[in-house]
Amino acid sequence: MNNKRRALLEVTIMYIIVAIIGWITYDLLNNSEPLMRFIYADLVMTVATFIFSLIKRNSSVYDPYWSVVPFFFLLIWFIYFGGSDWQIYQWVCAIAISLWSWRLTLSWARGFPGWHHEDWRYVNFRNQFGKFFQPINFLGIHLFPTLIVFLGMWPLFWVYDIGEIQFTFLFYISAFIAFLGIWFEYIADNQLARFRERKNKKKEDILNTGIWSYSRNPNYLGEILFWIGLLGMGLAFDAPWYTSIGSVGMLLMFLFASIPMKEKQMIKNRASAFEKYKKEVSVLIPMPSKK
Repeated sequence: MNNKRRALLEVTIMYIIVAIIGWITYDLLNNSEPLMRFIYADLVMTVATFIFSLIKRNSSVYDPYWSVVPFFFLLIWFIYFGGSDWQIYQWVCAIAISLWSWRLTLSWARGFPGWHHEDWRYVNFRNQFGKFFQPINFLGIHLFPTLIVFLGMWPLFWVYDIGEIQFTFLFYISAFIAFLGIWFEYIADNQLARFRERKNKKKEDILNTGIWSYSRNPNYLGEILFWIGLLGMGLAFDAPWYTSIGSVGMLLMFLFASIPMKEKQMIKNRASAFEKYKKEVSVLIPMPSKK
């Protein structure tokens, strides 16, 4: 068994253990409100994942958590909240979550080379914060994404437990937006994977073909559209306006953290080629190239 397969097997075992811990936590808190049961289970699973990242000395242990947990929520909704009685609305939402979750998880697995690799952002944090890295590791790399994903899923409690459909047109428009986001991510990630596997690699090479010739960050655009779509489906079931905090937080995180960090790294590694690419291609919304 090569190093990558061994690492992926270890990650799978870790996440099975994390899921079991979360399920037991949820089941034991049967006297609490459903929302609080989800929060507690989510936090306990995050702590368990953090412990595994300490054991492996690699914070990339947490990377699949982002995409796995929404599907975990979906399973609990199906089992504990009458999945056999779901209508088309619940199933459409479930299909969107499942497609997004499994596609993104498999995309991560395809690109994960093994334990010798750690996401460059985490490596930068290790170098920047030194002995203070572990608090940053837990709060910034583990807890913050957990909370923002939970808040992004918050409107769906009205779809699966609390609300009744109020705005059918809004629901289907939002579902279309969510599926469009999944499609953007699928196309972008596949083109990126083929680019990384190209022959005759040069350090200055930039992916500027396909969908990447219209947007510098089509995968992030897909993520934003997916979470906006989930919000809209929740609002169609009369979820309160304040449940939008998660999707708005996602938007702000990508616009003011993820995209700037990625592009700063690109300038560092491919300065001249990326500066030319920036002048020609839109940062997020697909636009015709300025070549």
